[in-house]
Amino acid sequence: MNLDEIFQYWQKQYGKWPEEEYKKYLEEYQGQVAKAGRQWGLPKTDEEALDVYYFLRSRTKVPTAPGWSADKDKCAPGCTVHGTCNQELGRCDCPRGRTGADCSTPLATSCRQYCQHEGQCIRFIREWCINECNGRGTCMGGFCHCWPGYYGTDCSLSLDSQGRPELLEGQGYRPNPRGPKIYIYEFPPEYHVWTLTWVDRPLNIMLWERFTSLGLRTADPEEADYFFLAGCGRGCNRWDDKFQYIMDHYSKYWNRRQGRDHLMTQPGDWGRCEPSWSPAKSGAFVANLTLLSHWGITADRSKEVDHPLFKACHIPNQDIVVPPQCPDLYNIFEHNVWHPDRRTKPVHKTVLASVAGSLCAWNSNDEPPCPNKFYSFGVRAALWELLRDKPGFHITKRVPNQGISIAESEFCFAPTGAGWGKRAVMSTTLGCIPVIISDYVAQPYEPFLNWNDFGVWIPEAHMKDTEAILRGFTPEQKAEKMVKLYCASRHLAWTSVFGGLYAGDTGQFDAMATLVRILRARRDHPGVPDHQLAQVDPDFADFLACKASGAAAAGAAASAVIGTHTSMQRQPPAPPLPRAHDVIKAHDSKEHEWFPERTVTTMAWIHAANGQGGDQPADGAKSDDAGKKALAKEDELQISGPLCLHNGRGLFYASHDQPEPTDDVIKHIRGPEQCMPLNLNRPGNFFRGGSVTCPPAGPITKCAVLV
Repeated sequence: MNLDEIFQYWQKQYGKWPEEEYKKYLEEYQGQVAKAGRQWGLPKTDEEALDVYYFLRSRTKVPTAPGWSADKDKCAPGCTVHGTCNQELGRCDCPRGRTGADCSTPLATSCRQYCQHEGQCIRFIREWCINECNGRGTCMGGFCHCWPGYYGTDCSLSLDSQGRPELLEGQGYRPNPRGPKIYIYEFPPEYHVWTLTWVDRPLNIMLWERFTSLGLRTADPEEADYFFLAGCGRGCNRWDDKFQYIMDHYSKYWNRRQGRDHLMTQPGDWGRCEPSWSPAKSGAFVANLTLLSHWGITADRSKEVDHPLFKACHIPNQDIVVPPQCPDLYNIFEHNVWHPDRRTKPVHKTVLASVAGSLCAWNSNDEPPCPNKFYSFGVRAALWELLRDKPGFHITKRVPNQGISIAESEFCFAPTGAGWGKRAVMSTTLGCIPVIISDYVAQPYEPFLNWNDFGVWIPEAHMKDTEAILRGFTPEQKAEKMVKLYCASRHLAWTSVFGGLYAGDTGQFDAMATLVRILRARRDHPGVPDHQLAQVDPDFADFLACKASGAAAAGAAASAVIGTHTSMQRQPPAPPLPRAHDVIKAHDSKEHEWFPERTVTTMAWIHAANGQGGDQPADGAKSDDAGKKALAKEDELQISGPLCLHNGRGLFYASHDQPEPTDDVIKHIRGPEQCMPLNLNRPGNFFRGGSVTCPPAGPITKCAVLV
């Protein structure tokens, strides 16, 4: 953006001065630029871009928090001119491009300084802010320049008449009475919001906003059940500085449980093993906190696969494996088998099992033999060599539309990648039975969900039996898994953020609600292992079974939708599935303690359950009937308060150098009852408050409380 465009931007977003006054200010500022010997064009530094804003703000009267006055301000005099005064700590927070006790000193920085891992460097004027500053300030490159008296990353805080921090004063903030109560650390902005230009995996930011919009956030650390370490997510965080900041200012709360009640996200490929901190300086600190990541490896396989980061990165009963939350994962969800479009565009399950993706390395076209051992532990390459020429199997490196390919398959292989993989969640939420072949890797929300109930978990040593195992399942057994898959899909998709998977989806069991319920169950039952929480907490058990309060299990509704092949003869009850720890014993691991309920599927079990196996045809053609019965019927799934339906076509990154889509463009993209982002420049295109349950306008306090 050149200076003309920046001036016009602030006129539209902030000033809205009369035309004559606007022209007067423009001429005055042009004179200042010429006097300074600068050219009227693209700003070369963040400070030059900020200078336009400060020039115009100094000529505008802004609101203030109730009861605020300059003499009561706890920061250096003049702080609110260029920065935001944290009234609680007496700290003047500065935007990128300013520094000093009152933020009056220019800092000749380039955003490249704060973009790591080849992140895109974008002039920050049109970047976004957490919760859009709640209408109490101006967004400047991820930083909220709050009106005087308001403070916090999103201007959500102010002091009440007693001098105590208060959340969203005057906006009707309603705490969730069931909790858990979560305190969000307000780090100096240079530790996080200066780096929001690069967010390819915005899990941290989504939680940052949703904890507030769900009424879980508290401004009082004394009453907090958990403490959330906010940041930009992966690679671009000053975690060492954050940890030291906590010890300097909040050690009392860290020492309360030695950090176990502190929540931190790491969506990188290797979770704990991909540190954005110095192991020597902060390793002991990180070892104690609860990590929310996508990578659940629990055994050291670094020597086996010749890669130093494939160690036991996940700590069971402490860390939580959460479902991947990437924009490119959600742009295929409209193809799921429960979507109302299936009434006119039915899915025909003509493929027995499929997978599409790189075989040897990320985004590589190489074929086996692979140059490394770590990529998916060799599973992708092995499936390619075992099954690519087998009838009924579709093993390929690329497909025109992955969503359709998955939905048209009965089983979908869900291998890992260079670290965690997203295919397990993709398969489940699209209505394809996932096939897990990853020893010692906890899946999302395991052990709360038993993946072998709705999927097929095959030990790596039994991979040679994969074809026989999958062909051995009877139609009744597959239909039973589909019933359970319907409930699992609800727990694994962030539908309250991106939109419903099917008509009537309320998001009440979605991934966000599931995380909250896990945290609540842990709070209510301290010391109880994760795999026993559902046993001691009936309410939590009902939630995991997708049972609404006083309602039948969601599986019953899914049974009506999916069908159970009643015309086929029922077989006797199958024998118990073998426990994983009885079959997989290669490593010195405590799997039997951490995941005692985890089961696997072997050829021996198939023979015991079905004699010599099921009746799956070699070409998969007869599975089409099962596919038709798996289609959703909207009237059977309707429940109160549905979300708008997910619209993958609306999920894209809008360039900061291009104008935002017009209303006509949005109407063309959006279908009936479908979701569209409020601000297309936001990473992951979150709605305000990080949720499609929030209205198009107004404060985030109006968001639905789903949990």
